[in-house]
Amino acid sequence: MDFIDTLGLVYEGVLAGILIALSCSMVGVYLLMRRLSMLGAGISHSAFGGIAIAFLLGLEPTLFTLFYVALTSVLLQFLMDSKRLPSDTILSLFFSFGTALAVIVSAMRENLSANIYSYLFGSLLAVSREELYVSLFVFFITALAFWLKYDQLFLVLFNEEIAKLKGINTSFINYLFVLLAGMNIVLSIKIAGLLLSASFVALPSMTALLVAGSFFQTFLLSAIFSLLSVFLGVVISLTFNIPPSGAIVMLMVLFFILCFLLYAYKARKRF
Repeated sequence: MDFIDTLGLVYEGVLAGILIALSCSMVGVYLLMRRLSMLGAGISHSAFGGIAIAFLLGLEPTLFTLFYVALTSVLLQFLMDSKRLPSDTILSLFFSFGTALAVIVSAMRENLSANIYSYLFGSLLAVSREELYVSLFVFFITALAFWLKYDQLFLVLFNEEIAKLKGINTSFINYLFVLLAGMNIVLSIKIAGLLLSASFVALPSMTALLVAGSFFQTFLLSAIFSLLSVFLGVVISLTFNIPPSGAIVMLMVLFFILCFLLYAYKARKRF
């Protein structure tokens, strides 16, 4: 079977991966600028518990986990708004709870753990037509939210107090984008696996911030790095028969290293 034939077998997963990577790159900028880069890890491990419950109840894992994580994201934002605990403490709590829940649920029924732990590494081949449609829908609402709320989001991220004085509903903005982040992270688990899904959110936006000259450029470069990583990662994985999730994330790391070296070189020249 040649490269083109192999690509034809995984085209649904490739398309879903591109859509998810692009929308994750958008929410990643929001999370990074709010200093919530670890929220991806917290939500992904919380989603692990939702996946376990879905298998236990015989429900469709992706759709149930989307609903489960939507509720989790709203609760997480509520706890952060209360300011009674630091954000990293709250994220650690959700991280621990989700993982412990998955471990407990996996022991409740024989052979259940094999299905649950298959989500640790993800697979492009495992993406169904229905999940591709869900990925398209989530990408659409994520892009629409950023387009409609771009100006408000810019002000909220750079100075939330001024945004409040200008009459912007900052709570709605924060709840909306944390919710979108949760949904995108759930979908990235199918592609990259639970262990690497947070990378889809954090790495492209981190890389973009090193070289971008404006807020808009940060979003644009984050999307470009995500798109290149997925496309080239799939090509490398099919050519050398290695897991696509590992290849994609390794390319994201490589782009970050290259941009960091460029940033360090430019900073050194200034002095």
